Amino acid sequence: MVKLGWETFRFGADVFGTTAFLLTLIGGWRCDFLKFTSVDNSMADHFGLWGYGQWVRATSGETVWWYEGCIRYADSVVIDSKWKAARAFDAIVLIGGFLFFMMSAFSACIGFNEKVGRPHVFVGVCLLLLSLFSGLTLLILDSNLCKSNVLLGQLMNDILFNDQCELSTGANCFISATVFWFAAALCSLKASRSKSEVVEKEDIAFT
Repeated sequence: MVKLGWETFRFGADVFGTTAFLLTLIGGWRCDFLKFTSVDNSMADHFGLWGYGQWVRATSGETVWWYEGCIRYADSVVIDSKWKAARAFDAIVLIGGFLFFMMSAFSACIGFNEKVGRPHVFVGVCLLLLSLFSGLTLLILDSNLCKSNVLLGQLMNDILFNDQCELSTGANCFISATVFWFAAALCSLKASRSKSEVVEKEDIAFT
């Protein structure tokens, strides 16, 4: 049975962590974290952590809806504590993910001391925390954005929407990122263990 070296696990942590960071970046800034579908399933109104999808109606014989893009929430929108918490966790994961990405790039280009290596245990614990925080962004499902959305159907008042929100692309990105952060953490911790075994064998060989 082939035993993987610590470099392989470090590479796995870099790949999984970078993927998680990109998914977090995409999911956090999209305006379709959640969605409400119309009763007849003909339309969907999308809402993100920081903005929501803007629809414009054009009438020329028949009504046509055009998606205009993503706009920020107005100051008049009440953001409750769970919504704020979800935003805070999103920001923490983005910052932590960016630092991990930069560290991985530095490690690939410059490298660390071969004897010491990268502090894999510390990195692994941080990645576990990022996985936890990434999952906690789903607190928004219990916020007023999902349970009492005052913007729902505001511009499409002639369309009846379901009261229950659903996960959309942004939320699915965060769920995937949570899994990838966890996988990156396991790889980093395994790299630490494998590296320690290599160092111990080298120390024994030189004594």
